[in-house]
Amino acid sequence: MAGGGNRNDIYGSRMYGSGYPGIDGRGVAGRGFPFYFWPLAWGAAGAAVGGGTVAYLQSNEYGQPSNTSRPGGPMSAAAFQSSSTSSTFRVLADTDTVTSLLTSLKGNCSSSLDSSRTSTSVSPYGGYPQPQQVIQYYRASSIALTLDGYNNAAVSSPEGTPDTPLPAGVDTRLMDCLNQTIGLAAPLFSGSAASGPNIGVLGLVYVLWNILALLS
Repeated sequence: MAGGGNRNDIYGSRMYGSGYPGIDGRGVAGRGFPFYFWPLAWGAAGAAVGGGTVAYLQSNEYGQPSNTSRPGGPMSAAAFQSSSTSSTFRVLADTDTVTSLLTSLKGNCSSSLDSSRTSTSVSPYGGYPQPQQVIQYYRASSIALTLDGYNNAAVSSPEGTPDTPLPAGVDTRLMDCLNQTIGLAAPLFSGSAASGPNIGVLGLVYVLWNILALLS
């Protein structure tokens, strides 16, 4: 059965296959859907890593990124440009999730964003960003936050290899705001349908408190 995942378990790591409650290790083949949504399918971008030798990125179980049967629609991306550095972050997920998060992220992180170079709508995933650029997976590897210019050598190295450090000069304030907001606002599956977070008034106060703390 799909769904039932808890928001407390939404964070993974930089490893594809992370973010599955109670399951460790690389890859997504044969796993269930604790958050209803399918894991990302890297397609040609995954096949290109390590000259085509990184098998765990090449599963065909969930089709191509353009698969219209994917819950939430085909994979899409949106870009978020720092207003203070050259850092460009991107969010990658199904179309419905990215559309929902775009509104939340632009609203919550506006003070750190260059609005003229930040997405106003989602774009179909066409092979960029790439797996090596992921700095955080969420929701059973069905959402990724990436950083342009980052190249994590651990993606194509033996499992357990430490992640490559982030480059100097990254806008950590914007990165933290994006990361926290995705964790709080990513749609989850509740009961019989995919939905946004049902947090109520007290939950909304908590969300706003967290975002204000990040920006203070």
